Amino acid sequence: MMTLKEYIHHAWAGETLDAMKAFIRIPSKSSAFDAEWEKHGFLLEAVKDAAQWGKKRFPTGTFEILSKPGVTPALFIDLPATNGHAGRPVFFYGHFDKQPETIGWSEGLGPWLPVVKNDRLYGRGSADDGYSFYTALTAIQALEAAGTAHPRIVGFFETDEESGSKDLGAYLHEIAPRCGNPCILAILDLGICDHHRLWLTSSLRGVVGFKLKVEVLTHPVHSGIASGIVPSSFAVMRELLDRLEDPRTGRVLLPEFHVSLPEEHKKAIERCAAILGKDVIKFPFAGNTEPRSADPVQAILRNTWEPTLSILGADGLPSTSEASALLRASTSLALSFRIPPRVDPQAALKAAVAAVTENVPSHARVTVWDCRAEGGFEAPALAPWLEEATHAASKALWGNDFEYCFEGATIGTMKDFSSAFPNASFLNLGVLGAEENAHAPNESLPLDYVRKLTEALADIVAAVPQKD
Repeated sequence: MMTLKEYIHHAWAGETLDAMKAFIRIPSKSSAFDAEWEKHGFLLEAVKDAAQWGKKRFPTGTFEILSKPGVTPALFIDLPATNGHAGRPVFFYGHFDKQPETIGWSEGLGPWLPVVKNDRLYGRGSADDGYSFYTALTAIQALEAAGTAHPRIVGFFETDEESGSKDLGAYLHEIAPRCGNPCILAILDLGICDHHRLWLTSSLRGVVGFKLKVEVLTHPVHSGIASGIVPSSFAVMRELLDRLEDPRTGRVLLPEFHVSLPEEHKKAIERCAAILGKDVIKFPFAGNTEPRSADPVQAILRNTWEPTLSILGADGLPSTSEASALLRASTSLALSFRIPPRVDPQAALKAAVAAVTENVPSHARVTVWDCRAEGGFEAPALAPWLEEATHAASKALWGNDFEYCFEGATIGTMKDFSSAFPNASFLNLGVLGAEENAHAPNESLPLDYVRKLTEALADIVAAVPQKD
């Protein structure tokens, strides 16, 4: 009989790794990036492959594909407890949909080409977030192979996370009565700050976004004829943006976007900063570009508990190679604010829209559409037994206690999990750090870390109290 560690290492060198490679080959782009996702069938293919893989390994388990016309498919799993374990169920969550390809992959790498190099598995969806399903099931399979009792395992794996999980709430409402009363919600789509311990995400920012268009003409006009008389749509846009953000500091200027840092998070942020040091600002800066702050504590705060504005896209601007002597009729931008937890997202959105639509320079026509407002998230305190088990797993596998991290990203659906399972503790884990390149070229899964994460999950599941 293999030990737990032996089984997991063997799986990640064989069948689990092979399954991940097959997953990477599926171009299962999220619905926001594939308008004909239903026709193409790649999302359903990813779900079916996972269901077949799971059923082969857990013949008595349920692997139910949830699929309706016009609704992105999902997978519900239900594995019976073993060896008489009478504890509360453990719930796992992840997703099979992916970000688009993007350009800039290194030679020999590609979004749909699985490549193992330097103990990393490269390919789109490897770290975000296809590994979640295969890691969870490998952990449970390892427990069974080692003869270790585990409680009932339930889980939900969707295909719309990268597009906002618009169907998640309805799906959770549908499956929640079938899941019992989970003691853990293992959300395996979060980040890490280094590869030397378990990291539990304590908070996530929310998001406020909209598209903004400034129009000054009904059609373009020769710039030599119109400039100096007709205002530039780009100049008007710049002035509107300056109402939202100080371009010198990056500080969002609207008070509705700010909150004070809760006292209970200060020590954890200071510990995180002490561990990471200058690695907090380790990014591929071009030339002599400097970070907004070189102080690790301030850098973490700016990224997690302060609002930021990013410009995600633009319309109305020709490429530099196609630019001609025209004064353009309009400029459109996609704006995305990250907002701290505890900010009212609707109030923030209302304030931002008012700032760009009232008293517009030159009375240019301004249009706002495609608005989005999702609140941030703070995880409740862990149950004492779970905190102890998580510390023990991290200490045994990495030699370090687990730490809390604070993320600048958004998972707006966390509230749906809280609503569906109000008595469960969140175990917010993941593999995503700066080196994993989620959403970017050269996305990769750190295999050494995920092997240990798999073992940590097995240890934590095995520690679930036998009785509630």
